[in-house]
Amino acid sequence: MFAHVVALYRALGTPAIEDGVISYDGQQTPEIVDALRMCDNLPAAYGKFEHRSVEGDALEIEFRLPSNESGRFYTNLSEFVARSGSLGKGQFPSNVYIIELRWADCDDAEPPTIKALRRVCRLIELLSLLAIGVDKDSSPDGYNLFFALPPDGAKPPRTFLLPTQVDVRVLDYELRHLSLLEEILNRKNENKAHLSERKLMIRMAVASVIEKFESEPNLFVVIVREWKEVLATYRANLQTYVYSFSFERVRREVAQAEIDYGTKLSGVLGDIAGKMLALPISFAGLVVLNNTTSPFEGFILVLGLTVVSVVLFAILHNQTLQTERLLHSFNVVFDDFKDKIKTYPPKLQGLLEITIGQVERQGRTLTKTFCLLKVLSLLPVAGALLLALIKYWEGFLWVLVTTISIVFSAPNVDPIFLSP
Repeated sequence: MFAHVVALYRALGTPAIEDGVISYDGQQTPEIVDALRMCDNLPAAYGKFEHRSVEGDALEIEFRLPSNESGRFYTNLSEFVARSGSLGKGQFPSNVYIIELRWADCDDAEPPTIKALRRVCRLIELLSLLAIGVDKDSSPDGYNLFFALPPDGAKPPRTFLLPTQVDVRVLDYELRHLSLLEEILNRKNENKAHLSERKLMIRMAVASVIEKFESEPNLFVVIVREWKEVLATYRANLQTYVYSFSFERVRREVAQAEIDYGTKLSGVLGDIAGKMLALPISFAGLVVLNNTTSPFEGFILVLGLTVVSVVLFAILHNQTLQTERLLHSFNVVFDDFKDKIKTYPPKLQGLLEITIGQVERQGRTLTKTFCLLKVLSLLPVAGALLLALIKYWEGFLWVLVTTISIVFSAPNVDPIFLSP
């Protein structure tokens, strides 16, 4: 319906409006005839003809334009912003015509200033969803939005009031990246990780800007003007949070891995600590072997020391393999950290380097320790053989000679003796 009124106004040549009435005295045109026909049965709320006469092709019209929710005409954008209270609540009015812009909301195309004003309305809607509290009733022309800053050191927590008072000056600034706020406040994203933290960060960014310019009379104009700073503060806080969160997680993982692998490597040596007590006992067996007078007893002692040495050597070799497996597992886990070490803060880089170095040093120490213990585990059997060889040299020599004689005299044995 309002579109018909706009069409008539344009067909009449956009005459001046005096006390809400437009007048026309001139020739009829096809456009005027068509517009009059569409307005013949308009409801009174959309305007009415106060005078209308036709004499031949001459036409006189006085038409009272609507001035209610069904339609309003504004001289310019400033008047439109000043008289449209719904803008302060994020609601763009309908059935409006702005003479300066030659634009009605029923037109297909919108001037850049109208698009900018719609973005301001959208910002008010989003801020009302973001605020920690909203007073919708105190003012007919806007909301009172509440934002807060947490305590910071000696500074106590503070609460700020943001009246959404729209001024034509908001059109002097560009509002960009409202999609970021829309994404944060979209209910479809409620289950995304850290969404509540992101809401808190952008609330704090808005509150910090308000605190910075608290003395200015129109804080909403300040928010529009400083919107880039709001986004920059939010992104900086988000980056700090994400880095702190991920680095804190990495730090915990590194510390836990250091404890786990350190404990396991220490356990490798602890597992055989009791078994290694057999090593000094084995050395005591050399004293018994030295004091024995029976070759048979000596043979039993040598055999026993040999078994002990072989068992200890096998245990130590198994623990060496276990240490290698643990170190390989450690390297597999920490390869990912090593690849990303340059992306971490200096403190975390230092922690990683210390952890990797300590575990590698512990592994090398264990390896050297097991090598030394392997050598020591062979000393009892080596000492027993050497002592037995010295003590029973004549017996060893007799056995050796007898063995050699049997080997070399074997072809001279009578075949009949060997046959069944």
